[in-house]
Amino acid sequence: MRIMISGLSGCGNTTACNNVAKALGLQVLNYTFRTMAAEKGMPFEEFYPIASSDPKYDYLVEKRQVELAENTQDCVLGSRLAGWAVDDVDLRVWLNASLETRAKRIANREGKPFEQVLEAVRNRDDGDKARYKALYGVDVDDHDGFDLVVNTEWLTAEQAAALIVAAAKLAKENNIQKPSKIAKRIKQIIAEKLGE
Repeated sequence: MRIMISGLSGCGNTTACNNVAKALGLQVLNYTFRTMAAEKGMPFEEFYPIASSDPKYDYLVEKRQVELAENTQDCVLGSRLAGWAVDDVDLRVWLNASLETRAKRIANREGKPFEQVLEAVRNRDDGDKARYKALYGVDVDDHDGFDLVVNTEWLTAEQAAALIVAAAKLAKENNIQKPSKIAKRIKQIIAEKLGE
C-alpha cells in the first residue's frame, strides 16, 4: 500500500506520516530540502534560500522522492509534491490548516517568536507556490485528484492519523488506484532539466 501525504509547513505532515505508518506497519519515506540540508551538513535555514533559488534542488528532491516511492511497495510518502509527482498510489491526502495555526505550531516547536515565524511561513508558502507553478505547472491550492483533504486545525495528531488510516483501509479494500494526472509530466520535466 502506498499513501501520499502532502501539505504546507506546519500542517502536521511529518507527524501524520509517522503516525499512519506506525498504525499500518508501513515505511516512511520523506526526502525533503531538510533531508538534503542534513546530508550537506548545513542548517536548514542556511540551505533553504540556496535551494529555493536554484531549480536544480527541486528537481533533485522530487526525483529522489519518486525513486523512493517507485522502489518501495508499502510506504507512506510525505512531501509538498508527493500527491502530484508520484503515480500508482492507493491514497492521496492533503493536510490543511490556516497560516496562523501553522505558524503557531512551528513557533512552539522551534521556540521562536510567533511574528517572526508567521512572516517566514508566509514567505515560504508564497515562494514554494510560485516555484511549483513555474517548475511543474502545479497549483498546490488545487486539490483535485486528492482522495482526502484533512483540516488539521482543530484535530489532534492522533485524530488526523485515524482519519487517514480509516481512508487507507477503505482504499485497500476497494482496490481503487487512481493515476496522478500529471506525475508522468513531472517526471519528464525532471529528466529534461537534469539532462537525463
